[in-house]
Amino acid sequence: MQRINPRFVLRNYMAQEAIAQAQEGNFATVQALYTVLSTPFDEHPAYPDWAQPAPAWAADIELSCSS
Repeated sequence: MQRINPRFVLRNYMAQEAIAQAQEGNFATVQALYTVLSTPFDEHPAYPDWAQPAPAWAADIELSCSS
């Protein structure tokens, strides 16, 4: 399973956080997402929460492809 299914996938709340921070001039989350999503099958121990299901507070976040 782990060889076929990536450990990390981009979720709406992750993208929204990266966008909000980038709009303020902080691109650290954008860079971290790029690193993690470039190798989504690897462990990336610095970002264990990103491998989990989305948190409950993120249930209402919606992004479109044009976001």
